Amino acid sequence: MKISEQKNNENILKLLLLMAFADKVYMEEEKDLIIDISKELNIPNKKIDAIINEISQNRDHTKLCRETSNLITSNLDKEKTIELLSKMISTDKIVHQKELFAYQIIAEEWGMYKKEID
Repeated sequence: MKISEQKNNENILKLLLLMAFADKVYMEEEKDLIIDISKELNIPNKKIDAIINEISQNRDHTKLCRETSNLITSNLDKEKTIELLSKMISTDKIVHQKELFAYQIIAEEWGMYKKEID
């Protein structure tokens, strides 16, 4: 796997972890999903821990979310990430407002958010 592809996968996982931490509670179902996805993306547990550490030390999750989403440039990766984020939101069977806010921020950054016009 190329270094750029690996970094991209890490950014995808970072967005998922930001989503998981959006409601301040990292649920067991979210952990399981993160582990499954990280295996698919070839990301070792040590790297997951490093990303979690970075997120927990960062006060401005909204800014980190925007910055990270802007590092993902491939439309294919954006689409894959949007699908994974949807899965993350619904994994604990509760949709939290802060998760929806994070999802909206990412979609806005990628031009994939459409406001309804009355």
